[in-house]
Parts: sequence; C-alpha cells; structure tokens
Amino acid sequence: MKRILAVTFISFLFLSGCSAEKYGADIRKDVPTVKVRDVMFNPAMKGSVVNLEGIIITQCQSADGCWIFLHDGTGRIFITTRPGGPNDTAAPLFTLPPRTGKKAKVTGTIQSAPEGIYIIAHGVEIR
Repeated sequence: MKRILAVTFISFLFLSGCSAEKYGADIRKDVPTVKVRDVMFNPAMKGSVVNLEGIIITQCQSADGCWIFLHDGTGRIFITTRPGGPNDTAAPLFTLPPRTGKKAKVTGTIQSAPEGIYIIAHGVEIR
C-alpha cells in the first residue's frame, strides 16, 4: 500500500510540474521557433508568425496584463496582447497575470513601428 501511495505521489509531482499556463490561442506547432536576434536583424520577417521562447523580464503592471518583455539570451523583445500594437487602446486579445521571471513560449506576428520591432501575441504558455 505504501508503495502504491509513493508511486501515485511521485506521478502527481511529475505531471503537475509539466503543466503550463495557457493564455490566448494555442502555441502553433506549424510555425518556426526563432531567436530574438533573428527577428530584430531580419526585416524580411515582418508580418511572419513565429514562436519565441524566453524569460519574462518585465511586464505590464495594470490589471489588463497587456504586454511583456521577453529575453531569450540573444536579446529582448516587446510583446503585446493588443491587436493593433503597443499604442492601440482596444481591449487586449487576452490578459496575462504577473509572471515576471517565468519561462514563456509565445506565438505571434512580427510587426514594426517607429519605436522598433515588436510581436503581437496570439497565445502564450508559461511554465
């Protein structure tokens, strides 16, 4: 009986450690995972849908959780959940609770503005 309980407990810990928080649409498996440096230094990627992985280094502090900065070791990039970009006043597509310091995977569209390159997020997974 103790062995069954121990195996059940270990299985629970393993499975709970593998779950991700999901916001917005699912992470797409049919698009490439790229590095921030690739996005920043390849203007031809504008308009492309990509996946990025990294650590959330800072985040919107308002209740609508509308943006994050993601760092992947090659650079950092602004990611917004507002459909029209960072200056859009429309409601976000989805909101993100405070998760600074957590690992995230994002599917989104690469855009540019006078302020620089950014991503409009379609979906985010946080681990």
